[in-house]
Amino acid sequence: MAMNRIWVAFAFFCGLFALSGCSKTASSNSIAIYTSLDESMARLLLESFTKETGIKVDFVRLATGEAAARIEAEKNRPQAALWLGGVGLGHAELKAKGLTTPYTSEATQKIPAALKDSEGYWNGLYRGILVFVTNTKQAEARKLTVPTSWNDLLSPQWKGLIQIPNPGTSGTSYNLITTLIESMGEEKAFEYLKNLHKNISQYTKSGAAPTKNVALGESALAIGYFHDIVRLSQESKAPLQVSFPKEGTGYEIAAVSLIKNGPKPELAGKLIDWMYSKTASQLLADYYYVPVFTEGVDLRKEAVLPTTLKLIDTNIDWAGQNKERLIDLWNSKINT
Repeated sequence: MAMNRIWVAFAFFCGLFALSGCSKTASSNSIAIYTSLDESMARLLLESFTKETGIKVDFVRLATGEAAARIEAEKNRPQAALWLGGVGLGHAELKAKGLTTPYTSEATQKIPAALKDSEGYWNGLYRGILVFVTNTKQAEARKLTVPTSWNDLLSPQWKGLIQIPNPGTSGTSYNLITTLIESMGEEKAFEYLKNLHKNISQYTKSGAAPTKNVALGESALAIGYFHDIVRLSQESKAPLQVSFPKEGTGYEIAAVSLIKNGPKPELAGKLIDWMYSKTASQLLADYYYVPVFTEGVDLRKEAVLPTTLKLIDTNIDWAGQNKERLIDLWNSKINT
């Protein structure tokens, strides 16, 4: 818990420094935001938004846990108008702490109920599916069997060869914890994570890092989101193989939230609405995401529709309310 307080304080001062330059040059037709989208994806989206609307967007890219911590640290003096992207569990955490404010519009009302907060505190952008990714060159050299089950990851063959993110900073990893709890119950989930720890070589700060390290051959296996992995595979031509746990897998609902008392909420609302436009949806689809609205959108042939998979649903509100407790539990039981 003490480390969490230190991180929040650190995030506060970093946030003030990072956005201080934005405030000096800000015009009446510009906003500052935090985003947890892939940085190149965020830049492409926000440049397109500016081109269509004339509204300039200054952004700071942060992992889900970092964004949540910074928004909490700045609660008495919000520096950003909204938080774009990031695992919905993080957005639910901020709702539980009273750090975001509801936003509803004609665009958000069309979002399926399962992909948004019932009170409008966060709205979903797309679903990301948790999968295993194996470096097939490493697997062949080490005579490793590509995993198809959660239990396969506990095999001694993977000792020191798996990377996952740290749930204290990564929404991806916290999503993994809540998926296991939904599937096994809390006690068995932490027993599983303790056994998995024996095979972990590194807990990274960001959710995307383990997959990138597998692509580089620095690790043999990682857990990440399918859209990130398939894009990396296509762009890097790395020897990557995706596999799905046969028991079912979890998923994120990447979301967007208005920060409570954040600057220029009217402009922020325009950005939220634009994220559901055909332009934004197609840009997301071009990056291998499956956006909330797919009508008239050309999905990549490699994209996987969530409706075709065995998924494990997470109680998002419960997960948001219990995040600090579960992260503290993970630190005390596993990250020691």
